Amino acid sequence: DPKAFVELKNVTFGYDDRIILDHINIQVQKGEQVTLSGRTGAGKSTILKLLLGLYEPQEGEVRIQGIAASNIPDGDKRRIFGYVEQSFHRVPGTVKEQITLFDKNISMEAVKKVASLTGLQDTIEALPEGYDTICTPELFSQGQWQLLSIARAAAASPRLLLFDEITANLDAETEKEVLQALKRVSGDRTVISISHRTSAEMGRIIPIG
Repeated sequence: DPKAFVELKNVTFGYDDRIILDHINIQVQKGEQVTLSGRTGAGKSTILKLLLGLYEPQEGEVRIQGIAASNIPDGDKRRIFGYVEQSFHRVPGTVKEQITLFDKNISMEAVKKVASLTGLQDTIEALPEGYDTICTPELFSQGQWQLLSIARAAAASPRLLLFDEITANLDAETEKEVLQALKRVSGDRTVISISHRTSAEMGRIIPIG
């Protein structure tokens, strides 16, 4: 089906002589939300890295909107996908810059919108300098850093969101908050998430391995 938004077609990938993915086929339609589930080491994170263009398949094709994932220019990546992993990677700078990653095309309006969607707006506006507060490790709780990483992923309004075990390190209460933010941010976007916990599964479940 040429209309699949994301497609892995007959994909084989491994490290050295160990095959991780063996002729795997996955199709995700535009606006569909799916969760990859399976044991550790089954290749779930590898699939995300193939979609991010960090790896190339040894066989088969990995396409986003019909384009080979490894051919998507770096400058277009943030418009196409947002990626959230288990831990937040802080950049030197303000709260705003954590969200924009210094991308001049992301307006203040867009920053406030994603902060509001993730439920961080009040917390940020209560800071001494608001969005211009310089970020230090103790500025936010672990759950809030994770919400900030969701805001960062959504800031450029990408069409695809990739979530890699993003509630793995959180307690149940914080996880619930993060998952609610996730649902608000996801809206009608295409979403591929990885989860070990059934509580964090979204949409159609695709078993891997």
